[in-house]
Amino acid sequence: MNRKKLIKSIQLLFLSSLVLYFTGCNEDDAVSGSLKVISVKLNDAPLENNMQNVPLSSTFEIVFSAIVDPNKFESAFFLMAGAENIPYTVEYLNQSTKVLINVEDMALATEYTIGLDSGNIGLEGKVLTTGVAYTFTTAAGNVKTPCLSASEDCIQQLSFMDNADQPLSFEVYANHDFVDDPEFVWDFIDKVVVVVHGAERNADEYYGYMLNALESVDMESTTLVIAPHYQDDSTAPTDGLVWNDSRWREGANAGNANASISSFTVLDTLVNRFSNLDKFPNLKTVLIAGHSSGAAYTQHYALANQVEDAHPALNFQYVVANNQYFYYPDGQRYDEGAGTFYEPMDCAGYTYWPYGYEFAVSYLDGVDAATLTAQQVSRNTIYLLGSDDISTTGTLNTTDCQATLLGSNRFARGENMFTYMETFYTSTHNHRKIIVPNVAHDANGMFNSSEFKQYVMEFE
Repeated sequence: MNRKKLIKSIQLLFLSSLVLYFTGCNEDDAVSGSLKVISVKLNDAPLENNMQNVPLSSTFEIVFSAIVDPNKFESAFFLMAGAENIPYTVEYLNQSTKVLINVEDMALATEYTIGLDSGNIGLEGKVLTTGVAYTFTTAAGNVKTPCLSASEDCIQQLSFMDNADQPLSFEVYANHDFVDDPEFVWDFIDKVVVVVHGAERNADEYYGYMLNALESVDMESTTLVIAPHYQDDSTAPTDGLVWNDSRWREGANAGNANASISSFTVLDTLVNRFSNLDKFPNLKTVLIAGHSSGAAYTQHYALANQVEDAHPALNFQYVVANNQYFYYPDGQRYDEGAGTFYEPMDCAGYTYWPYGYEFAVSYLDGVDAATLTAQQVSRNTIYLLGSDDISTTGTLNTTDCQATLLGSNRFARGENMFTYMETFYTSTHNHRKIIVPNVAHDANGMFNSSEFKQYVMEFE
């Protein structure tokens, strides 16, 4: 055989071998009905078992040796954190031989398992004979250990200056050191809950009530909880802001000499601090809640403050629980017997602050009544009413006509305020009423009720 014929024979043999190889593979797949996973990737890089610091939003790619049936694939696929199934979306590419799984908003520092059970998931009965599974852990992100004790360890101090440039302080309970650590980026916080104490000024107890409520619905890890403490001379530190009467709940200035600092200014300072989106880049909701005297504070702050309009990207919510002192934008009051509104003629001062606009606190200097009305109507206000808060003894004001015109008891006063909004601002108000059955004048009972928890979970 000459050289040329030898080369040609070798070439023919090589080509025949290639044809036989590929034909054999195809015939083998057809006979066996097998389906194989060729590759698995995470964000365009090979996925390895026990990978760490996986981004909270990620894309997984699985490539198969043949076409998969989407319905069968999704029955066999799993993505879990412990026993919990995690939501995802799926895309099918290359005639369904490539599958993309998109996952968003996974939890920080959490172990997940992703995989595919063996079985018939391909077209024409092709079977994945060997399943696959990988574990991975998401990125830890910024981590802070929360303070949950309602003790001095959880106290943060805000700083103010009086009119003579002397320092004054104000204490708040908080589950994170957002004041003492101004450089930290709180990227795991998406909600702030401010809870305002009642007449007993027991901010520590209110702090505990709210923490318990949030922990019971697994919301404490992403929520900054703050309980401001409006103190008097008997409890305040030497340089502390003090309010020696109950007018802290109405926005009055502190009683310190040379101080023109409203109780509402304190909350403005807090809001402006945690509304800094450079430090709280994922904050979405600010919920301010108060009970009893704290509810009066919350209702008046909701309609009076200017900081909400300065932060349009945030969803502000105001929870007014078992209040007895309401602001009305005009002289209409509800006659419970007649079931109608009317203007009283025999109660001097019933439109004075905090019941109405006249003689309002200095915090509102330069703000007219029409502006207050527009803010009151438009702002998200929730009347959280204990169905059993109907006592007319104790601290309920039943002697002053300005108060009694609001209703016969706290429950009725809340009902009447909501009825006012429904009557005069039917289609424009952003107010809600939530009744908590079988609870009286009890802050812990209100904030740890299933009704309040269900409301809070709307913002999860």
